[in-house]
Amino acid sequence: MMDTLREGISEKISLPILLGIIGVVLVLIVITFIGIHVHNKSKARKRRAARRIKSDFGDSGYRNEILSSLPTEEQLDFSNLYRRLDELQVLINQNERQLESQGAESLGRIERKIQDSQNEIKNKWNYLRKKRDFHHWICVHYASFTLADSIKRQQESIRDVYVKYKTECDKLSEQINFLNRQIANATGQKKNEYMQQHKECCTRHQRLSKMKNVFGARNTQYLQKVKEQNAYTKQCREYIISNFGEKGRAWGERLKKRKVDLVGDS
Repeated sequence: MMDTLREGISEKISLPILLGIIGVVLVLIVITFIGIHVHNKSKARKRRAARRIKSDFGDSGYRNEILSSLPTEEQLDFSNLYRRLDELQVLINQNERQLESQGAESLGRIERKIQDSQNEIKNKWNYLRKKRDFHHWICVHYASFTLADSIKRQQESIRDVYVKYKTECDKLSEQINFLNRQIANATGQKKNEYMQQHKECCTRHQRLSKMKNVFGARNTQYLQKVKEQNAYTKQCREYIISNFGEKGRAWGERLKKRKVDLVGDS
């Protein structure tokens, strides 16, 4: 019976038709793979474009470019400033892992380094107002932006710890309210158990509330630091655009297209 069925199918579907069907299937498979390949190449081009945009201002390529534009004898001075800014960022990254366990006291060293960097940038600003050299100014602008970026990262770490404490406090508040209701309706041993739980929750809530308030205040403080450094970066940028003719305006347009010299301050 199976042989008869195969013979029937063979009679209905001739070899050319069968080959045609196979050919169509193969074409569809090839088209699908081509579509996936084109899509992946398009995504890769977008990623490369994004990297080019980043390296055009805030990456090592831009840093090397502006450093090499300085006189050789002055490159070391700005290289040292950038190295200290890099060290600050490394310290912030290390502190991020310790912030919650060590508390706000661990911020002291970072705050001193931020203040030192701010003072050094301002000193260069005051000095350069007399010198009026374009290449020096863009090096100061880059330093100010880099510092603002580091401050922003520190603020985000502080904010994350604050949010964690706030979430825990909110949950404890709900638990305390629940226990209050249970205590009001319970008697005997059960009431004593609820009262003991209530006491433990209140003690923990009080401790976490203090930490939440400390990190909430520090978060506000660092947001203000970011705003102040952004304002300084903007002031530096506007000075360059306004005081160095076509070269300054072209540099400003370059930043405007990239929209990268101010970090988020909210």
